[in-house]
Amino acid sequence: MRRRLAAIVAIALVLACSGQVAASGSRPTSWSLPAPSAATPASDLRIALGRLLGEHAYLVMEAMRATAQNRPDFDALKDGLAANSQALEGAIASVYGDSAGTAFRPIWQQHIDAMFAWARATAGNDPAAADAALAQMQDYRTKFSAFLTGANPHLSGDAEAHALQLHLDQLTSFMSMDYKQAFATERAAYSHMFDFGDELARAIVAQFPDRYPDGAVAFSPRTTLRLSLGRLLGEHLILAAEAMRAGLVERADSNAASASLDANSADLAAAIGKVFGADAQKAFADVWGRHVKAYLAYIDAIRHGDEAARKAALESLHAYHMTLADFLHSAIPSLSVSDLQSLISHHVAALVNQVDATAAGDHVRTVAVTREAYAQMFVVGDALGSGIAAEFPERFGDVKQVPPTNTASAHPGFVCVIVATSPGRTWYGRLSPT
Repeated sequence: MRRRLAAIVAIALVLACSGQVAASGSRPTSWSLPAPSAATPASDLRIALGRLLGEHAYLVMEAMRATAQNRPDFDALKDGLAANSQALEGAIASVYGDSAGTAFRPIWQQHIDAMFAWARATAGNDPAAADAALAQMQDYRTKFSAFLTGANPHLSGDAEAHALQLHLDQLTSFMSMDYKQAFATERAAYSHMFDFGDELARAIVAQFPDRYPDGAVAFSPRTTLRLSLGRLLGEHLILAAEAMRAGLVERADSNAASASLDANSADLAAAIGKVFGADAQKAFADVWGRHVKAYLAYIDAIRHGDEAARKAALESLHAYHMTLADFLHSAIPSLSVSDLQSLISHHVAALVNQVDATAAGDHVRTVAVTREAYAQMFVVGDALGSGIAAEFPERFGDVKQVPPTNTASAHPGFVCVIVATSPGRTWYGRLSPT
């Protein structure tokens, strides 16, 4: 079983971490991995697009806030966003060729530059500059729509419009000091990008069925579970990073950032409860909540220079990965405690590392660690999803057809698409955290 889990993790790492950097106590160094297996190209495409687009949403919204507030971490966030855009360009090129990737990049960059310009204009109360930025976004929408429909007749050019509006809405709420709404909108924008990624993946699979013969498997309950868990775990990492940035300097939005992190924890617990029942949901919420509290306590200790509190929080964090590994092993016996501890300890180390980097003013390392740790959450989600599917094959099997979706109508409160199967029947629905 350990060899099997190691293989799962290795394949997921190829998807999730190619071109990323490793977290360490010093400035990270770059590393790379071999190309992914050709056995599941459609599944790989779906997961990679969702992960990269979700990361884009986080980075662009955090960078918009940073430029509006003239924060010192803006340049590091902007560089992280550029690396994400390069990865998206590579994903486009892998499907449509280098010329398409080259054509995609300046169009995509136009909306990033326009959003930064709009953020600066909004913060500076410059209506003329804000209107000019909005005009650039409208021009981008026209160009991007033409790019998408020209590349693939199965695509609509309207999918990105909703995402743009959500990006603007979250900054508008943030600038008006409605921080609760700002983070709620950010979560909706992050979730929407996975719907957008699914729409792109379905269209590509429909356009090139010979190149993506596993199209139905890519949208099966098993793959959807893997991706959905990765999405929620990735969001946890993102919100933890934002709570850290806000908490270390006691920004006005720090309470809203922590509350958003708690909301994500509740969604994760609900996802566990949908599989294992109410008792497991409650137990998971308790175990998971301990490491969130310890992480926030570590931030407080660093901010106040309290060495005793820092050591106590650090001890709680390092003990946590053993507690959670035991819990998950009890629910998914096919996953060994040692394998689970290894996966979870990586996450704990990243949480500590990004706080220490930010406290030291090393924003480049903070963003690099956050990006790598975000990608690693999809490794954890893949391992857990595959383990759960092995425990409940009748609930998380494969399907024969790719289910249709409509990105524009996706409800932001839903966490994932769930497809249940039994002999001769298939049900499609959405799993809500509430």
